Amino acid sequence: MRDLKKFYGWTERKLKGNIAETIIENMLEYSGYKVYRFGYEKTLEKIKDIKLNKSFENQKITCMPDFIVVGENGDTHFIEVKYREKGLIKLYDSDKINNLNKTWPDARLIIVSLSEPHFRISRVKDFVRTNKLYNLEDDKFVKINKEIIKRYESLVKKYYGK
Repeated sequence: MRDLKKFYGWTERKLKGNIAETIIENMLEYSGYKVYRFGYEKTLEKIKDIKLNKSFENQKITCMPDFIVVGENGDTHFIEVKYREKGLIKLYDSDKINNLNKTWPDARLIIVSLSEPHFRISRVKDFVRTNKLYNLEDDKFVKINKEIIKRYESLVKKYYGK
């Protein structure tokens, strides 16, 4: 019974994470960005089940951000998306975020949450240093119109609401 609970807990977290990634991917595309799936689970499917050693190169592979996002002017951003119900980074996120900081420090971390504000962002290296996230609508680099954000907030409420 314990393994079944563990399986369902993992499955639920994975589904919620996939929904968050899809919401962000669609919001960015709707805002005029080209969005490419980049995380190693998606792009390097054949090696995701292989136990890699702890080299820096392998760490860089396993910490690949979820998306490459390209703006109309050619600016490129790496985006890592996390769903956290209350918008708080949990203790088990620390290793992942610290590893992301070592390998992809300029990537953007976007937290999707049921709590308002529903979308918050920070550059990974800034988040590690300050532990602060900012409203997505205030970001200077990934620009998304406030009205578009409001539309996608309704999806967060729909799919994560209780």
